[in-house]
Amino acid sequence: MRYLKTYRLFEAAKTGLTQEQEEFLDMYTKGIWTYNQATGLVDVNGLVDVNDNFGYHGEKVKTFSGIKFGNVSGSFHCEDNNLTSLEGAPQEVDLDFNCRYNSLTSLEGAPRVVGRNFYCGGNELTSLKGAPKEVGGWFDCDAFRLERGQWNLKGWLKVLKEGIPKAQQLIATFLTPEMLNNEIQKDPAGMVMNLKEIWNDEGFRETRAKLVWPKDYEKEANLLGDLDDVGF
Repeated sequence: MRYLKTYRLFEAAKTGLTQEQEEFLDMYTKGIWTYNQATGLVDVNGLVDVNDNFGYHGEKVKTFSGIKFGNVSGSFHCEDNNLTSLEGAPQEVDLDFNCRYNSLTSLEGAPRVVGRNFYCGGNELTSLKGAPKEVGGWFDCDAFRLERGQWNLKGWLKVLKEGIPKAQQLIATFLTPEMLNNEIQKDPAGMVMNLKEIWNDEGFRETRAKLVWPKDYEKEANLLGDLDDVGF
């Protein structure tokens, strides 16, 4: 057994992963995982299922054991755990990414690209910072759902205009000044109306300070924001 342990440690050192990390991958991946020496990332041809809904592994995970995933060709499930961060989550997932029912307050560390659906309900989100840039199917959280083809600026602005207050606050944390300034130049009057619901929110103030408006439109946005605050 001593020689077996020594061999495992040697192999782990050779791959750049610890024995604990290799055991984590062997336990939770369904397919073939490979460690990329150049990037330090683990790619998976198959499914990753870090999910304890049915008690398969007898414990709920708090981290990905220091592993940093690259591309996952299937889905990545890490729901129903004790995660407080998505650090190490895949950079790209070809199918679904599911991180529901954890203790996340933001989505920092989430994949940049999700080919199908992204699920993040059942957390304690106060920010959507770190949310994917691309989602091919649904984006589903507690406050709102955007369906296929809606995870884009048009869909985000729709949530700002029509969503419940919690949804508006979350979307406001994700929108960048660059995104909004492009739309302001195209349709300043329309953007005044889109932003009035969150104009005076604390979470939006930093972004608001970086917006560039044509003459008089910022005054109009301030006025509508103040009227909205008093119930008009």
